[in-house]
Amino acid sequence: MVLEDITYLLHLRSIMKPKYLEILEELNISIPEDLLKLVFTHRSFDEVNNNERLEFLGDAVVGLVVAESLYKINPPLSEGDMSKYKAKLISRRHLADIALKLDIKGEMRVGGGEDLDRGRERYTILGNALEALVGAIFVGEGLDKARRFLERVFSIGASIEEDYKSKLQESVQALYRELPIYRVIGEEGPMHARKFIAEVIIKGRSLGTGSGFSKKEAEQYAAKEALSKLHNLEKEGINNGSSKSVCKI
Repeated sequence: MVLEDITYLLHLRSIMKPKYLEILEELNISIPEDLLKLVFTHRSFDEVNNNERLEFLGDAVVGLVVAESLYKINPPLSEGDMSKYKAKLISRRHLADIALKLDIKGEMRVGGGEDLDRGRERYTILGNALEALVGAIFVGEGLDKARRFLERVFSIGASIEEDYKSKLQESVQALYRELPIYRVIGEEGPMHARKFIAEVIIKGRSLGTGSGFSKKEAEQYAAKEALSKLHNLEKEGINNGSSKSVCKI
């Protein structure tokens, strides 16, 4: 590679920030350079100064925030469903997929052996690096900033989207013998953090709205709100001594 090519690539890197850096700046999160260097250093590159301690800490923070988010979901999830979703969300496969979307792969420093074995693409290495990044955020900025970062990149709602939409579909079919209709009604935020707003229509009325970083996630939150409203209508019917009011939207 000639000098001009190297210079051009360095220039591109200077103007094309990795996705994780864009999000850190968006959330006003600052990580010292030496700590960030550790985040992306694998043990195969440096047996002493590497990301293992940060990964250990980040693993605990990720588990806590995911569990807390699942607990707060309404309608409430059963303990069994919470365990199932948590296992999926904190799996190395899921963490590695997020790490790839955040451009962490290109930041990794791995030893020659790991590099030859395509170590940068290994789920364990990428998943651990993401947890190390969360650990670094926790060390430098505290739990609240770490929680905001995880809520931004995890899209927990999207991960359980199929269940909420299928549950709503089952309820609507049983009550009204029709299917819920979803539509995107708006967008908000800058291009790098675009949010979609969706609503769900039941019997000609908007029964739920939601927003998310993808159309599917927005539909998930709309379905969640609609389920909550149907649940409240059902309780009103029971308190009135009749189930008929459940159908009165």
